[in-house]
Amino acid sequence: MIKIILADDQPAIISGVRQYIGQTPGFTVVATATSVAELLARLKDTPCDILITEFSMPINRIGGGCTLFKQLKRDHASLELIVLTMIDVPAVLYQIVNSGVKGLVHKSDEMAELGRAMLEGSTDSPYIGKSALPILRKGPSGRLPTRREVEVLKMYVVGNSLREIAEKLNKSVKTVGLQKASAMKKMGLRNDIELGRYTSTMGHIS
Repeated sequence: MIKIILADDQPAIISGVRQYIGQTPGFTVVATATSVAELLARLKDTPCDILITEFSMPINRIGGGCTLFKQLKRDHASLELIVLTMIDVPAVLYQIVNSGVKGLVHKSDEMAELGRAMLEGSTDSPYIGKSALPILRKGPSGRLPTRREVEVLKMYVVGNSLREIAEKLNKSVKTVGLQKASAMKKMGLRNDIELGRYTSTMGHIS
């Protein structure tokens, strides 16, 4: 029997997923968590094979998003991760897929997509739910931003204007603007609103 822990800040989601897994032969839910602190505690005292978690679950002292995933993979090397999320920013989903997860399923997907992720996904070939696929196809382009483009973006998201960045880097405003636009395009971010959502979710530009 494959043991699963569910982690989500919405009890209704946990209830629905738990009911579905209860009807899926070969799988069982052994614990649930509604916060990162609770999740870490359950992982210490409850052996499991798969963690199904919400990417944007409220994060406490250890940070959030892929930072949490990296910690989980480091501390629980055999643990498989399936992300069940409402996030629709391509860059964030791209980061999730490339962080070693077993599967990525959007909450707008039918529950059967979660079942397929449980059965078919692997860290080498993660299962991508039907609703997540078209979001990922919007971007990023497959090319990573250059070091200078990332530098410009980091300065921009902490409140520097393009003019201020240009002055600090001794570049023209036009050059800095092009570097910002290029970085965002490569990351699949279409505007400053999506950039803000990305940085608030990921905690940083990497």
